[in-house]
Amino acid sequence: MRRPVSYKDNPMSSRDKILNALKANRPPFPEAAPRPDDYLPVTAVDPSDLLGRFKAELEKLTGKVYLCDSEADGTAVIKQIIGTDKQVIAWGALSLAGLQEALLTDGIEIVTPLIKGEDRRAALQTIEPIRVGITGADAGLATTGSLVMITNDDQGRLPSLMPPVHIAILRKERLYANLEAWIAAQGRDALAASNSITVITGPSRTGDIEMMIVLGVHGPGAVHVVIV
Repeated sequence: MRRPVSYKDNPMSSRDKILNALKANRPPFPEAAPRPDDYLPVTAVDPSDLLGRFKAELEKLTGKVYLCDSEADGTAVIKQIIGTDKQVIAWGALSLAGLQEALLTDGIEIVTPLIKGEDRRAALQTIEPIRVGITGADAGLATTGSLVMITNDDQGRLPSLMPPVHIAILRKERLYANLEAWIAAQGRDALAASNSITVITGPSRTGDIEMMIVLGVHGPGAVHVVIV
């Protein structure tokens, strides 16, 4: 009469081998080739034209890019996008000198949401009607036209995700060829000091319904990048 086979009959099962290998911290695939020192980039980019490439890639995705010669020009562009609105959602600290003062002078209230605790739902309902969100950007990635944003106490995600219109302030010196270049230059330290990272590539879009692209379903339908 046969009896069921148990782990006792086969003490070194596949499961045991995997767990033992992990516990010993041994490479699971010793025959695998070593990681190369350099990688061939997926898309080529001219290091001398990161600004032009970033602008071209983002505009392909219906994003808007504004090249400003001064911080005053950047402030003027942002005020024009805000229009007649009297409230905006923004980071606690923005990398554009004079912007907050200019908005307050024009009677525009800057709301920096702190959505925590039991009043979370009420707080979200309060800021839901606000049309424009303003943030900075920790990096711009030229090959994809993407923005990299690190989350911390002064840089929440709501201003870039909740309003229909997102304005991002990007410093020229924070342009990189791609994500790998940013991580190699400063991304490791930034990631270690942050809660999370968001990579935004153009306006929110979906093609779930009859394969038709619709903007603004899961986030901002318009993305404006002000480069100073």
